[in-house]
Amino acid sequence: MTRPALSAFFICIVFWSSAQPRHVSLGVFTGLTAPYTWDEGIYNDSRYKARYEVKFSPVGIAYGIDYEGFGFIATPSLITIGQNYNVINTVGGHEGVRKITMKYLHIPLALKLHVIDLAFFKVSLVAGAGVGYLLNGRETVSHQAAKYRFPAAVYPILPESYAIEYDGVLAPKVNGLQMLEKKDFNSFQIFGSFGFRSDWDITEAWRVSFDMRANYGVLETRTDTYLSRVEQNQTLYDYPGKRREIFAHLNIGISRYIEVDKEKERKTKSFKKFKPQKTSPIRSPRKQRG
Repeated sequence: MTRPALSAFFICIVFWSSAQPRHVSLGVFTGLTAPYTWDEGIYNDSRYKARYEVKFSPVGIAYGIDYEGFGFIATPSLITIGQNYNVINTVGGHEGVRKITMKYLHIPLALKLHVIDLAFFKVSLVAGAGVGYLLNGRETVSHQAAKYRFPAAVYPILPESYAIEYDGVLAPKVNGLQMLEKKDFNSFQIFGSFGFRSDWDITEAWRVSFDMRANYGVLETRTDTYLSRVEQNQTLYDYPGKRREIFAHLNIGISRYIEVDKEKERKTKSFKKFKPQKTSPIRSPRKQRG
């Protein structure tokens, strides 16, 4: 898997260095993420049921270079991902919520292939990869006093306020119990992405862009230390299993762009208009006296 990735990277570098850029742009954007947490443990745990929500992605910076037929774009931004789940009692009723929240500084670089390439409008397929640095992370659970299906393996660590019955465990009300904190998450993540982007040149200097990409987190988000605790049944509200983060990122932005050919032409004309003034030779004092 490493060799094809390196080969693709070097091919992109060759194209980038040899091709003639047409546009260069720099701008800002904001948007939303629609996260999905693929977690084997949660999937096999009857206490939880998925809920689907969007989270705010406050700000990002977009720097792009467009060539004939393709381009590159870097879009570092602040993102919030992690799915929330309803907490379910033994008869299927909703009693609370489990919240997974991770805030990253996400730095992706992507290749754009222009499907529609007009003078004022572009639609591009976008594919790339990026790195994410965890700024903050936490996972909490809240629920009402009710009966839940706790795994039998965690019965030995149940607090005294939890009563084991024949058809489940009668648990007290829990408000914002912290399951994981930042130290329980890995600091870095690698994301692969694929989607599309449209650029509208509204004036000769300004561009509005819409970007929609699906992102897949390659690495496990939780630390080995925490996963070891889960495997040893030392976590009351968690269940063993692998986890990956997937999210759709929709953003809208505005950027300032320049057409490289026009900029070169403008500079060339300015240079031709400049004519250095001729100065008369300075006569030596001896010649003036003679």
